Amino acid sequence: MESKIKIYGPPLDKAITKLLELAEKLPTISNGNLASGIIPSGETTMGDFDFVFHWSKKPDEKLLRELICKIDETLEDINCRYTITTTEISESPYRS
Repeated sequence: MESKIKIYGPPLDKAITKLLELAEKLPTISNGNLASGIIPSGETTMGDFDFVFHWSKKPDEKLLRELICKIDETLEDINCRYTITTTEISESPYRS
């Protein structure tokens, strides 16, 4: 499973940098399931989406909402918008 992010508006480069930083921090979050539910990797992509988070297990609504909150907090100060699409089909080596 993966959650794909499409970023809208400038500053795209800053948003990707912040999402990479978030992906590095996710394994150390101790208050919720994200630490055990998401693979500690995120990567930029080419095509319809700009960034992808890889899940180690199928996320439930709570996990998805936690990720959305973390992304909102991460991108809040640079004032860009995004959409998130979570799919079961994955090209990732982490797919379950």
